[in-house]
Amino acid sequence: MTVQPSVDASVDDSFDRYLDDLETLVSQPSVSATGEGIEECARLLESLCLDYGFDDAEIVETAGHPAVVAHAYVDHDPDNDAPTVLVYGHYDVQPVDPDAWETPPFEPIRREVDGDELLYGRGTVDNKGQHFTYLCAVDALRETTGLPVNVALLLDGEEESGSPNLLDAVEARADDLDADVAVNSDGPVDESGRPTVVFGNRGILIAHLSVSGLDGDLHSGHYGGAVPNPVWELVHLLGTMQDESGRITIDGFYEDVQPVTEHDRELLDRFEPDPDDLADKLDVGGFTNGPGETFLEQTLYYPTLNVNGITGGHGDEGYKTIVPSEASASIDMRLVPDQDPDDIYELFAAHVEEHASDRVSTTVTRGASMDPTRTPIDTPYREPVAEAVADGWGETPIVKPSSGGSAPYALFTNYLDLPHVSIPYGQQANNQHSPNEHFSIDHFEKGIRTSVRVLTATGDV
Repeated sequence: MTVQPSVDASVDDSFDRYLDDLETLVSQPSVSATGEGIEECARLLESLCLDYGFDDAEIVETAGHPAVVAHAYVDHDPDNDAPTVLVYGHYDVQPVDPDAWETPPFEPIRREVDGDELLYGRGTVDNKGQHFTYLCAVDALRETTGLPVNVALLLDGEEESGSPNLLDAVEARADDLDADVAVNSDGPVDESGRPTVVFGNRGILIAHLSVSGLDGDLHSGHYGGAVPNPVWELVHLLGTMQDESGRITIDGFYEDVQPVTEHDRELLDRFEPDPDDLADKLDVGGFTNGPGETFLEQTLYYPTLNVNGITGGHGDEGYKTIVPSEASASIDMRLVPDQDPDDIYELFAAHVEEHASDRVSTTVTRGASMDPTRTPIDTPYREPVAEAVADGWGETPIVKPSSGGSAPYALFTNYLDLPHVSIPYGQQANNQHSPNEHFSIDHFEKGIRTSVRVLTATGDV
């Protein structure tokens, strides 16, 4: 994998323009939760793709917010024989509370902090700045040596809302998204500061439990001890889902979980954190029990049932002596290959039906879900991509078999049958999903140089 010096020189010459255009993109709101600015942002990206050397770009409607699909062909010839790289990103952003920001979230501003120049604004790092590096890479290659591969770009308008309709766009343009490999850049680099190359992620299933038993709150002195308390009923129900060893007790929950392979175990050993140091950093007295011998096994290779929160009755200041009329819990289940969210939901619902009290009414509501995915670590793309990242970033990356979070990449591995690799460009401290989100301008520049090399390397496989 060789990138000509002229390409890097082009990135240098054009970097101010790239940064200005990123600021324009960030200044356009695109909040999927509310729909604010979504259509306008999709049109802006359609225009930017054409400005940056793509041969075509279109807005693809879905049952929800639209996606943007664009193509850049080798020598501008759609019938060439070169490989194709599918690049995924998302243009939607998290909601904002302007009062919590030091500067307006959609008025990007550059600021130097501890010697690092940062670009502040909603979407700078999640994910506009990161996917925009691939547009810049296409532009730099077009201006110099030419594209080594065809690039199919898919930009999601609903990732921050769980990508519920991304399949609509993929199904509608499946032929146009035919490729040899899928790549994306999202999230932060490793805590050590080294870049990472990641080949999978856990899936997710969200569920909500509601317990109600009374028409209204009752006086705890007159009725407490005799009338069923929905909060207690909910707590008891949740208690049936995990045993003292930390294992989830829902029948069949672990049935499809695959053991850690030797290849994966070898990689995990290279970046397994010291449990005592990590516990000190997190200010906890130790880690919970459960399947998995190490922290990374627990967070990457085994599913979880996590209680996000419980509500019910009175929890504010002061006293309110009641038997509450209702209680509820929000739950997420992180899933691993080869677990199917549909199957896990059926197991979860069956467990609730079996263990819920007859004294109250219990309702299960299904929320969003994403499938897990993992490209085998012995994929032929592993070494070329890792070398490309090392050359572009200037530091050898940490290769990770999977991440613990969830993303819609299973659409590419399971539906389009492509190997997939994720290469995060964000700095560790970036405030994504929080006020004062920011992207290191140095990481943006390194991301462009790395994207150039990733496109070049994938063409050599």
